[in-house]
Amino acid sequence: MAAPFLVLTDFTPAADQALQYAAALAAPLQAPLILLHIRRETLLDPDAFNGSIRHMSEGEVAAALQSRVASVASLPVTVESAVEGVETAVSEAVSRHSPSLVILGKPDTETTPDELVSSTSLKLLRATRTPLLVVPVGAAAAVPPHAVTIAADNSPISLKTQSEGMRELLAYLKPRLTVAHVAEPENSDTCTVALDAVAASGLIAGVESRIHCHGVRHRRVPEGILQAAQETHADLLVLVARRRSFLGQLFNRSVTSQVVLHGRLPMLLLPALD
Repeated sequence: MAAPFLVLTDFTPAADQALQYAAALAAPLQAPLILLHIRRETLLDPDAFNGSIRHMSEGEVAAALQSRVASVASLPVTVESAVEGVETAVSEAVSRHSPSLVILGKPDTETTPDELVSSTSLKLLRATRTPLLVVPVGAAAAVPPHAVTIAADNSPISLKTQSEGMRELLAYLKPRLTVAHVAEPENSDTCTVALDAVAASGLIAGVESRIHCHGVRHRRVPEGILQAAQETHADLLVLVARRRSFLGQLFNRSVTSQVVLHGRLPMLLLPALD
């Protein structure tokens, strides 16, 4: 049996969409789901800033979890509920279950200033070092994905061993793969070096289809990455999150956090060694 997917839920529309996405992604692999209830105030949630979160009783939580399990009845699901903070709860769940992927939904935060939005995704990635899939609410991308775009610069990529499951997933799905590279407007947007870096990482090992290259010229790398995803008609955007991204998470200024904050398609974050 494939390694499980750990899915976070706070019963919001974003979390419900993430659960349905996770189920559709897991079905071809027959990967079980671990559904972990996280209190809303600990997730990336604009309601945390305006006081409109309604706290739920234990009975309400149990009923809500049961209804979510029923919505993905075709897959084996284990349910857990946490009272700790999100990083501690998810880290402990990862230690117990060794999931190949952690999945969470992202609400619409476009009207919330970036400085007020917690970088939940980077905190979880730093805490667990496990691939993280962020599903924005309202995302209409195909699942399983038919077209995957991998954003890469010209630096070597050394992935954590926890990303091995993502190599297997890409090899199984056989999507149309594109490596996207963002360059300054005055520089060449040739992405040969970036493609070589992705190939050398082993991420696309086992993918038999031809790997495409797509260069974009843009002053701001996050906007360039999102432009590349749009131009390549990506169903899934893959980002390599380096340690310097974690150090730059204050006020959400890192490239990774900016893409996650403003991206409107599912985004897979892979932890790198460097």
